[in-house]
Amino acid sequence: MKSGKRVQKDGRIIRKTTIENYLALKRNLTNFSKEKGIVLRIRDYEQLRTIRARKTERNYWKRFCFSFTEYLYYKCNLYDNYVGTQMKLLRAFFNYQNNEMDPSPGHYYKRFYVTSEETPVLVLIPERLNFLIYNKEFENSLPKRLRVMKDIFVFGCITALRFGDLMKANRTNIEYINKNVYLCTTSQKTNHRARVYLPDFAKEILLKYKRRKLTLFPPISNVNFNIAIKKIALLAGWTEEIEVTRSKRGKHFEKFKDDKKTYYRFCDLIASHSMRRTAITTLLRMGMNETNVRIISGHKANSTSFYRYVNYSDGFLDEELEKAYARIAAKDCSHIAAAFANKTSLQK
Repeated sequence: MKSGKRVQKDGRIIRKTTIENYLALKRNLTNFSKEKGIVLRIRDYEQLRTIRARKTERNYWKRFCFSFTEYLYYKCNLYDNYVGTQMKLLRAFFNYQNNEMDPSPGHYYKRFYVTSEETPVLVLIPERLNFLIYNKEFENSLPKRLRVMKDIFVFGCITALRFGDLMKANRTNIEYINKNVYLCTTSQKTNHRARVYLPDFAKEILLKYKRRKLTLFPPISNVNFNIAIKKIALLAGWTEEIEVTRSKRGKHFEKFKDDKKTYYRFCDLIASHSMRRTAITTLLRMGMNETNVRIISGHKANSTSFYRYVNYSDGFLDEELEKAYARIAAKDCSHIAAAFANKTSLQK
């Protein structure tokens, strides 16, 4: 993949992040082999002439699959999403080996199961986003570096860009049409071209950094950015406890911050990807059509990952429930009563 000999189905080169995932898989396989004291091998499927030989090979890979996932789950303390990703990459490797290389490993790898879990989507409700945008007293109370991080976070919360794409955006990505200002970028991950209208407060943020030439914002790593926005959330007082659950082989476990079983707080869990999630959920909550939101975010129609971002926060659910309860209190249930009366008459 590094040399470009293996490419994607559409001919594009493999992304650097994908290669890093394969390197992580290689490290895990190496450590697993050393831990168990075994040597992993591939036998040529075409040379397995007898039913007994093929059954032995099938059982070998069945045992490997179980032992490797057990190692990842309980020795490395990993969860369904990560383990599922590792097995998915391993299946991709065997598929390439089967189609392009020798020896051919057969089709036993297709029985490697890929686990997954639904992780909670952490977003800012509109009231908190409004607080970060317009509360100048809070902004002035922050150290200079955190003010910069807040600006980057707010800008990401209205453009729906991934952190990497946002940090690589520069002045050539800004487009002016009459009095309107747009941010035009191409996603590194999906090659999607997005064009987002910038409101006045986003223009004001850009003016603060107008002297920058290479990028719109000062460079910072994803790790340091996450640390910074956690501090901002803590200073903002967003410290409500949040229950965190993860799963291993589909069995859910409650996850705590430390050995004393301290619950995570909102400020502990917020991260750079919360910007993109916040942007998508905010646009949906404000009534924008899902098709238009997908155009901005770059998700395809019927994308399952898109609906993971559609996290209608507790505040939104409270509003909907409040409307429902108000109808009950106002006795606005005539259509239900009519349907019930009709059903009763039919039964008679």
